Amino acid sequence: MPFSVVHLGRHPKPKDLIGKAMYALGGVMRGLGSALDSIGVVVQGPFAKQDQLVPNTAWMPFEASADIKHAAGTRQQVPFNPRLRDSPSFDIVSPLKGKAGFVAPNAKVIGNVTLGEAVSIWYGAVLRGDINAITVGDKTNIQDNVVVHVARHSLSAAPAGGPKPTVVGSAVTIGHGATLHACTIGDGCLVGMGATLLDGVVMEPGSIVAAGAVVPPGAVVKAGEVWAGAPAKLLRKLSAEEKGFVAASADNYAQLATEHRIENGKLFEEVYLDKIIAEEREWRSKTDIDLHMGIARDDQTQAVLATRG
Repeated sequence: MPFSVVHLGRHPKPKDLIGKAMYALGGVMRGLGSALDSIGVVVQGPFAKQDQLVPNTAWMPFEASADIKHAAGTRQQVPFNPRLRDSPSFDIVSPLKGKAGFVAPNAKVIGNVTLGEAVSIWYGAVLRGDINAITVGDKTNIQDNVVVHVARHSLSAAPAGGPKPTVVGSAVTIGHGATLHACTIGDGCLVGMGATLLDGVVMEPGSIVAAGAVVPPGAVVKAGEVWAGAPAKLLRKLSAEEKGFVAASADNYAQLATEHRIENGKLFEEVYLDKIIAEEREWRSKTDIDLHMGIARDDQTQAVLATRG
């Protein structure tokens, strides 16, 4: 990528007079701080330790490709270098996230990615829509360390060859560590842990790919089928219990994602308060029977008890 993350328009410059003045003043102060830090490093010599803050790329735009169709509303033009008055512009495409979704802080959602409502992207997952589009339907969960990518070129073994996006339907469960590459997954499917779906694979609605399976390019997993193995083949038909499990998995992860979104969205003060409450409860569990009796004391009584530590 030939440009810095800061040039991608994530933090546009203010347009009002006061905003511009504060932006300029802040720039001077930050530059001065950086210069003082550099001088301090020189003074400390070989004993200096210099920390560098890595930009958060969990939700990152990417340069748009002229030959690839992008999701509506995600495309914009930004200057290649905002510091230059006559800098040439180029198109970027930004991810879109639906309502009530959860994207883990260390997940990576890059470029032309569209997420539906109540979608959860878990820790360590990567959705890289840099050379084509990724679309994820409502209430789908993409679990820890999953990799989702697309294709600009595909082998002839994949139907029609050529560029291929990745499309994931609604209420789909993608298990931990799975890899999806330029494939299509219908509604209500389950991809097991560590499974791999290659270019042109199609999972029809209500199908399952077992854990560790490798589905070859162009394969079609019919509705109601379970595929397993490497290369994956039809194993058997889904049972009624398995159909219920897939639906329950989507519901359970949607609920769990709400809890993680709340916890990850807490301010420092809220996290610190949680710590104080946890310490108080631990102290009372050793010295007071209230916790075991299910009694919640009022704030004043808690303050009195805290002085007895």
